[in-house]
Formats: sequence, structure tokens, C-alpha cells
Amino acid sequence: MNSFVKIFMALVLAFGLSISGAGAANASGATNESEPAGSPAQIKPEYQGLPSTMEAGKKYKLTINTEYVGELELEGRFSFLNSNGEKVENVKTTLSRTKKYYTTTGYFTPKAEGTYLILFGLKQKNAKGEIVEAYLAEGLKVIDKNKINLTVSPNQITAKLGEEIPVLVTYNSNVTTKLEFNQKVTELGSSRKSGVYRKVFLWKPEKKGEYTLKVKASQTRYDRVETKEIKIVVE
Repeated sequence: MNSFVKIFMALVLAFGLSISGAGAANASGATNESEPAGSPAQIKPEYQGLPSTMEAGKKYKLTINTEYVGELELEGRFSFLNSNGEKVENVKTTLSRTKKYYTTTGYFTPKAEGTYLILFGLKQKNAKGEIVEAYLAEGLKVIDKNKINLTVSPNQITAKLGEEIPVLVTYNSNVTTKLEFNQKVTELGSSRKSGVYRKVFLWKPEKKGEYTLKVKASQTRYDRVETKEIKIVVE
């Protein structure tokens, strides 16, 4: 199943849109002239001032205008095709004073960085008593300016028994960040520039074998945790 079909199948499930109506629209939102008689007519809503990129944790007002063709049958609804509990809150649909369009507003506070597909649907009934469906799928890019971006280097190490193994740990932080290791390490030195920390730690294995050195960075203020692992072979 291609991505376009998946989108409209999701719309069917989320908003009760008819399968014939969803399948009759092409990628630009235009109605297929060969759709079967009796299929609901379709129109394409439009976002007003939707930002190309959003920040995690920041609240945004979403506004969509849908051409007025008749009585509101189903108020505008938002849903996500891929998310971890993301949702649009306080959604409401009102008719403009000029009765040219319905305006649907809602508030979205993205929780995590990523790319999301947000779906919108609405139904009207025209003067002939026909159902007219409106639907829209839009991609949203969310960035997290407070992301820790924990990295370790190198990711794999082969060393001799008795050697002290240096490990470079870098992360972003504008608040207190706690680093934890599953092995006993010694901090050799650290630096900070433009919010990026670079710290060097030493670990000395006590016997030969294969090890996994785990590094955990946590920020209680933002409830963020990131972990990295280093594979080490001691000969």
C-alpha cells in the first residue's frame, strides 16, 4: 500500500470519510471526474500561517479555513498518522461572518522531535442535501532545541589489559545534566563552548574480555534521558 493510500485510509478511520470519496481524490486534492455517481463531493481546506518548522514544548495555534458549501455536518477534527500521544487540543469550528468559509482552530504542543503527518477532516451538507467532505494531510517537522544530543567516541575500542582507555563524551545543555556510567571512570578534563560540553573520561579494565561501557545523560528539568554504548574488547 503506497503512502497516499495509507493517508486516506487513516482519514477514513479517523473521520468517517467514505472510502469512495477518499479514493477519488488525487494527490493535489482534486476530485476525480470519473468517480461513481453518489460519491460525496470533496473540497480541500487550507492552513493559515502554518510554520514550516515547530519547536518541541512550544504551543502553536493551528487555523484551517474550509470553503462554505452548506450546513456543518461534522466539525473539524485533527489526528496524527504517526505520533507518540501527540494531539491537538481545544478544537472548535466556527462559520465566518461572511459565510464564505468555516474556520477550525486548535492548539498543538509537540512533545518530541520528529516528522509528523497531521490529518484534518470536516463534513458539510449542501443545499441539495448532499454530503461534502473536506480533508487534508500535512507534514510537520518538529525540532528540539533542548535535546541533549549525547555522543561518545570511539564507539568501538580494542585495548590491551592494563591500558587506560580514553572516552570522549559530548552533549548539549543549558541546564544541569547528570552523566552516569555503568563502569567506574575518572574524569580527565572538560570544556564548554556555545552550550556544547566535551568531557574526556578514563576507564581501566581489570581483566581481559568483552565489555559494554554505557553512558547515560539525564536532565530532570526537562525529563530527558539519552544513553549511548561503547563496545570494548580487552586483549
